[in-house]
Amino acid sequence: MPPPPESDPIALSLHGVHLRFPTGVVALQSLDLDVRQGEFLSLLGPSGCGKSTALRLAAGLIEPTQGRVTRLPGQPLGFVFQEPTLMPWATVFDNVRLPLRLQGRSAASVRDEVMQVLARVGLGEFEQAYPRELSGGMRMRVSIARALVTRPKLLLLDEPFAALDEITRGRLDDDLMRIWQEQGLTVIFVTHNVYEAVYLSTRVAVFSSRPGRIIESIEIEGAGQRDDAFRATPHYVERCVRASTALRNAQS
Repeated sequence: MPPPPESDPIALSLHGVHLRFPTGVVALQSLDLDVRQGEFLSLLGPSGCGKSTALRLAAGLIEPTQGRVTRLPGQPLGFVFQEPTLMPWATVFDNVRLPLRLQGRSAASVRDEVMQVLARVGLGEFEQAYPRELSGGMRMRVSIARALVTRPKLLLLDEPFAALDEITRGRLDDDLMRIWQEQGLTVIFVTHNVYEAVYLSTRVAVFSSRPGRIIESIEIEGAGQRDDAFRATPHYVERCVRASTALRNAQS
């Protein structure tokens, strides 16, 4: 999938966003961010800079103290948290079915939809397994499947692969990129990993230290053509250096 053209509609906009917690801590200040439909945007920044807070604002889970958050009308969203947060007593099938069950739909009526999304994340043969029987990477795949089963147009992911080993993380990065391409999603991905951010994204937004705001926006070429060879290209290396430098500046 090529980067979205400038004429594509804005899927999400945060304008003049300021967030102060009841404790008095200012998490975000003067945050402006436009995300175009079809974009894969990674949010990169120091720990505690407000990346996850911005993601929750985008999802409507919290409200800004000041400013405006707007999403393209008729755009359902899915959210993947840092931890899979699965129901340990329920099978993979029932964990993925949960959002549809909350809509009042029976297991029989949604079986095909659930099985299709399980196949998409490589878990088509694990529908009757329980979370305790799965590896960490497989549990995260279940969490992603649960977010996808509602057919979102906007997918928000909050450091979903941070606790995984590098091999598993790399595989899930490739799976996520494939899903983004196949379904035409708009993705916002929070990570601390510069190399992961540059590999996955059409754009990387680097946050300042708290209170968070965007200090640099880095466009990445070659979207949809990412593989091990991409990591050896001068473009990838240059963008990684640029993102690393911006991250160091954010912490100074």
